[in-house]
Amino acid sequence: MKLKNSVVIITGASSGIGEATAKKLSENGAKVVLMARSKDKLETLKTEIEDNGGTAIVTPGDVTNKNDFESVVATAVDHFGRVDVLINNAGLMPLSFVKKLKTDEWDQMVNVNINGVLNGVAAVLPTLIENEGGAIVNVSSMAAHRYFPGGAVYCATKSAVKMFSEGLRQDLAPKHGINVTSIEPGAVDTNLT
Repeated sequence: MKLKNSVVIITGASSGIGEATAKKLSENGAKVVLMARSKDKLETLKTEIEDNGGTAIVTPGDVTNKNDFESVVATAVDHFGRVDVLINNAGLMPLSFVKKLKTDEWDQMVNVNINGVLNGVAAVLPTLIENEGGAIVNVSSMAAHRYFPGGAVYCATKSAVKMFSEGLRQDLAPKHGINVTSIEPGAVDTNLT
């Protein structure tokens, strides 16, 4: 897939991997649709991208909210005429040992790390099928392969993303020309870590 003029939705675009991805994709000619909860940070990133000759739009939203995701996809289609790529990058990583029973944190991680990915796929999939192709990139983690102390729930959520991505790839690639990739970075110095 060529990046030039591709329309790419990036979740968690206000910082870390999402912000860096938006900058790099725009440098290579992609039109980036910036999604995160922090509108101010997205506006700052949009200005930086445009100052460097790129194209970006700000679409604030919460990946755990299906309506927000559907609105982001609709805005991208209205603005650019299509969506070519979804990068499901938003994530949370509060760490604690299971015996501390921080169930509110568990719920947040499941909602963002798993349900956020599901919501993104559900929102963009009809458009990609109509386009007869595209790509979905889900950001998992090396934690999908190896437990680390205090990371049981986080590791479980990233394992779920990895396996969902594999099933999605097998379902979509042969019939619809939609490439699905799960990337699994190691530790990265971001607000997440």
